[in-house]
Amino acid sequence: MAQMVEQVSLQHHFQRKDDNRVSFHLPAIATESSPHREPFIQISPMLDNTVLAVGQDGVVSVWTPDLKLKKSRCILDEHKQPNRKIKWISDSTLMPQYNKLIVGTCDREIRLYELSSFEPYCQIVGLETMPLHLGYSLRDADECIIYFGDEQGCINIIIMSHVAETLRNWTKCQVVDEIPSIAIDNISELNHVRYIRWKVHNDWVTQIRYVDSIESIISSSNDDYTALIIGCVEGTKNLQKRLKDLMESGSMRSKRSMLAGNVPPKRNISDESLFRVKRGVKTFDFSKEANILVTGGLDRIVRVWNPYVPGWPTGLLRGHSSPITYLQIGDENTKIYSVSTDCTVMVWDIENHTCLINVIAKASQIRGDIAACYFSHHLRTLFIATDYLSALQLQEIAALHGPPSVSHNDPVTSCLYNQLKQQIISSSEGSVMKTWDLLTGQLIGEVQATHGHSSVTCMALDAVGNRLVSGGKDGSVQLWDYNSDSLTPARALIQGSTADGSRGGISDITYAQHNHNQYIVSVSYDGQIRIFPQKLDAVTPEEVLPKFTWSVNMINEHENKFCLASSSSNMVAVSSCNGEVYVWSLETGEFLYHLNSSNGEEVDNEMGNLAISKAVFLCSRFDRKKDSALLITSGPRGYITFWNIVGSGKVFARFEGSQYKCMVNAMDVSEDDSLLCAADQLFHVYVWNISQYALGVPEEQPPALLHCWRAHMCDITRVILVEKHKVIVTSSQDCTVKLWTTQGEFIGTFGQNKPWCLNNTESKKEEPSDSKQPSQEPRGCSQAGEEEKKQMNEVPEVEAFSISVQDEDIAAELKDRISVMSKHRLKTSNPKQVDLQQACGRLNAYKSLQICDLMSVSATIRKPNPAEELNDPYDLAF
Repeated sequence: MAQMVEQVSLQHHFQRKDDNRVSFHLPAIATESSPHREPFIQISPMLDNTVLAVGQDGVVSVWTPDLKLKKSRCILDEHKQPNRKIKWISDSTLMPQYNKLIVGTCDREIRLYELSSFEPYCQIVGLETMPLHLGYSLRDADECIIYFGDEQGCINIIIMSHVAETLRNWTKCQVVDEIPSIAIDNISELNHVRYIRWKVHNDWVTQIRYVDSIESIISSSNDDYTALIIGCVEGTKNLQKRLKDLMESGSMRSKRSMLAGNVPPKRNISDESLFRVKRGVKTFDFSKEANILVTGGLDRIVRVWNPYVPGWPTGLLRGHSSPITYLQIGDENTKIYSVSTDCTVMVWDIENHTCLINVIAKASQIRGDIAACYFSHHLRTLFIATDYLSALQLQEIAALHGPPSVSHNDPVTSCLYNQLKQQIISSSEGSVMKTWDLLTGQLIGEVQATHGHSSVTCMALDAVGNRLVSGGKDGSVQLWDYNSDSLTPARALIQGSTADGSRGGISDITYAQHNHNQYIVSVSYDGQIRIFPQKLDAVTPEEVLPKFTWSVNMINEHENKFCLASSSSNMVAVSSCNGEVYVWSLETGEFLYHLNSSNGEEVDNEMGNLAISKAVFLCSRFDRKKDSALLITSGPRGYITFWNIVGSGKVFARFEGSQYKCMVNAMDVSEDDSLLCAADQLFHVYVWNISQYALGVPEEQPPALLHCWRAHMCDITRVILVEKHKVIVTSSQDCTVKLWTTQGEFIGTFGQNKPWCLNNTESKKEEPSDSKQPSQEPRGCSQAGEEEKKQMNEVPEVEAFSISVQDEDIAAELKDRISVMSKHRLKTSNPKQVDLQQACGRLNAYKSLQICDLMSVSATIRKPNPAEELNDPYDLAF
């Protein structure tokens, strides 16, 4: 038994070591050109996941995640007037809740700009010192704090309540240089505003941050004695000292002397935690959840601190050969990202204090002097600004175990599920269609050059699953027989007469049913809709097919992406170029309902937000069509809309289909219309419970979000909900087709070397009462165990093929691994470079052991916290 426990422990050790592996896509993505002619000052995230870059000369630019320039503007008009001196920006920050950009200038000003138009809003003038580093934080529902550090080592804090009203009042102040201005000397006399200034450091401030969870300001400097200080915001907690300060602050002489330039007051020593570091601190980061503080500076060492113990660090991470300029705690407080002035990026494991990867400038091809950095947790991307802007994107964890598995050699454009044969059909831009076994993920058949040299843009299956129709980018439509496991061409419905990429390409295609007859409906990029019968030989010359007629205003001169949706009630929905949806009668060819997605709201046409990427009918609700939503559309502006199409059409529900406020590319519903699955432009997949949503009454709140995860590295082209096995199939332009459980657990990639085994038995359907949004409140051990057991019963079983292993092989392999570990064990002070060339798909001996349940395991383990015994004025520990 002891030997088995040791083997399982070793297995867990090596498995954890593999899970901690990290890697970047190299080389880094870089901007082709930049409007900035002076060094960058700050990189800030926007609400729509774009990136805002501010230059020293006042040039502001907005970039997409893949560093495509969206817009730029110079916010300092002084450059346009020759008689005015040049003004420089020292730092900037965002005020996203109020749509404002805050910048500090070298003329001792703080300016506020409208974030949408970059027009000046107001400014604070007459600062005693230059604001070197700015920050903003929302403290309460209607209270915020603007703070900055200066060259005198002081931190300045402006606390505002009733923020919207206060900002409007500031615009009514005296106009200076065509901008409403308020003097810092008079700011405390206004309602709802407090100004606080503390003398903290003996050198200028290098970084400053307000942490709302501990209600404290953390600031750093290059001074050895005052390298980093954590202190309160509004004053001492000592009652006697507070009374004395209040009495002194009541005299006009004291107030006048402070504003006249005398040394600001210092905090009480009991209100600060002082961290001394040789040669000071250049950058830091803090995590309340992990109770960790990390610092870096000119001595090239990353120090890990317990905030309760400022006397000495708990870890020293050595490996950088240049001063450290940026630090960030990421990946759920398990890793530290550090950047040095020589453009070296290192990732550290917090628990083991070891280096997971070291990316030098030669590998990333990032050169120049680092001006600003920003790590996006949502995009999993590190943005670095030198003379230009670069982006280092993290690889997926599954891709780090070896060469990535791909399903096609070209981007995947679409995929389908054949319920009769339990197979997946996928198509690519290389004009290749492949058939996969859903139960194992193995390739069954492949057809090359399905549309000549043109890519396949869309596919559709008939209700039985014996016929497939595909559309090409050259405008061709091809019918296929699917009676066997392979696809055989039946006939070409439309020959590819147009050039590849022209407006005649097929945008979408679907099967529609009318009077027990099936028809094929296609729409091209130029808006032309064609209808073909399923059985062409049965059509007589006298039979007249329905024909759609588009009005002139439905089509513009540009290439458009149209989508189709059909129902069993003789209806077809078509999206137009202007974001509207038309529901047509397949019997008469006339449109029945006109649905306006924009609903009268102002929409940015330049962003392409009017496009509707997907429309889906809820066929199970047609018996309640008068009082329920029957059609779901995605768009515009990333919204998902539920429509009641009776009469003139009514919006029954509308909610954001992406947590990151971006467009929704793909969408699908389960067979019983109980689950809705969607994918956004940032490659995330969402699953909602819609079994009772918009059924009978309109909804004001979004449906219950069951699960959300990031599935791919490029745009997702299709999502499919397979209700029988409770799995989701996704296809993407990263050349892969992947299989997931409905809970977001990754099963595998179609075409990988190691097959999976999906349980053929149909799982029990989830009751509507169980389909609730996951609770964020802590639960007891017994309740969590019961829910975990329930989820395990619902998740389809995924098994690997067994491999026979001899005891001698296991013993020899464990002996070799233990000897290798003892020879190459690294000290915590040395960086550890991860080998990225591990073979993929190879199952070694110890990993093939079956994991047995261990008996008599303690239910709860309490981690000792010596800080609980200490006086904790800042509430830094749990």
